[in-house]
Amino acid sequence: MHHVFRVPNRCSTHRIWQVLLVLLLSSLAVLPLRPAAAQTDEWAELLTTYFTILYTPDETGRLEAEAYAGFVDQIYDEIATLFEYRAATPLILRLFPSFESYQAVNPLVRDIPGIVAHADFRKRELAVVLPRTEQQTPDEIQNNIRHELTHIFAADLSNNQLNTGFQEGIAQYVEIPTGEYTRKIELIQQALASNRLISWSDLQERERIYNEPQIGYPQSLSIVTFLIENYGFRAFRNFIEETGRSTGYRAALQSIYRTAPSELEAQWREWLPSFVDGTYVTRPAIGFDLNYPIRLLEQGRYAEAQRELEATLEWLRTTPQQDTLQEAEALLIRSRAGQQATEIAVRARTALASGEYEQALNLTQQARQAFAAIGDTRQEQVLEVYAARATRGLRANQQLAAASSQMESLRFWEARDAAERAAQEYARLGDTQRAEQALALRDSLNDWQRFAGIGLVVLGVLSLLASLWGRWLLNDQEVW
Repeated sequence: MHHVFRVPNRCSTHRIWQVLLVLLLSSLAVLPLRPAAAQTDEWAELLTTYFTILYTPDETGRLEAEAYAGFVDQIYDEIATLFEYRAATPLILRLFPSFESYQAVNPLVRDIPGIVAHADFRKRELAVVLPRTEQQTPDEIQNNIRHELTHIFAADLSNNQLNTGFQEGIAQYVEIPTGEYTRKIELIQQALASNRLISWSDLQERERIYNEPQIGYPQSLSIVTFLIENYGFRAFRNFIEETGRSTGYRAALQSIYRTAPSELEAQWREWLPSFVDGTYVTRPAIGFDLNYPIRLLEQGRYAEAQRELEATLEWLRTTPQQDTLQEAEALLIRSRAGQQATEIAVRARTALASGEYEQALNLTQQARQAFAAIGDTRQEQVLEVYAARATRGLRANQQLAAASSQMESLRFWEARDAAERAAQEYARLGDTQRAEQALALRDSLNDWQRFAGIGLVVLGVLSLLASLWGRWLLNDQEVW
């Protein structure tokens, strides 16, 4: 249900009407419309991609229907993009030409002022009372559709289990900020100052929300804004879905946010002053916040940040929020650069594990430069370890190559020592394959040493025999 808020005054009669209004018309249409089929003769139809617009078959009705046809499909696409979900279509949008015609379908609303629009998720129908929109701006008229359409999306995603507080909170969150948004900030500021905030444990009690709409509605908006600003829209969407599977909204909060609901409420109360001090008055409430992807970037969770930002940009490009759009685009560039740096670091680690030490060292230097370019110093320690290991691996390679060269030069003892040092370094690096190669070379050199030793012994023996033989021959000659 959507109605206009105003800063409360001391007129108790006006307040009573507001209370009656919200009690009798909930956001999910406790007073469903009569079936359209029963009033075929009274309504003309205008079809859009996603809607069947029902209007009175006169010139005024046709013009109103055409005006709504000009933006309802775009709003549907915006909400569908936001929730990453497409509600079943066609949806019905019924444009009532007067409050009397609306009352004829909903007789319990007799003489209750302030009704603008509401949704019936069971009949997949949105209703707008046209005379009540005459004083609204174009943005406020479109907000009526955003608000009610969000109720249908949230009901679908939660299997109609999302409670009143969160239903009204998210329906307000998707609205484009207008003067009404400023009034809601003022209302929650007053509730905070007078210590009249509603406990989160009462969020599922629709009467608690509707009995004090000037607190319930702004407070539900602040709660949803807090969760999205601090944990991201995707998490809130997951929470909506989780409520359809959980025993209650508190279990769903615990499951998605990994934090006790009482702790979340405490965090919200601590955050609330920043909500009412004007920080959020001028920033867009709809779509995706940038605080969450910024926090993901700060944590080095670049792929998650990219997903959030791509969804954000898809939405922002449909709005006039150029400053936010430019900031999101810059953050997206950073997220992609962070992923590229991470990918290079992963390749360096893979090369290191494969014993490709020169490649690992080069990739490590590239990763260092890439992370430095985006101001991420968290990986520096890890990359320093990669560089040190790669350098040691290169040194071991050099020792093994030296051993092979010295062996060819018959410098067996030097070659054996170099191979031994290389094998030990490879072993410390966990490079089993090259350690075995170095040990094989060392063992080969040991064999050569043994053969050389035997050869020397044999050579010595032969020399001795030759010397003795020479002496014998010499002596015989002398005697002869």
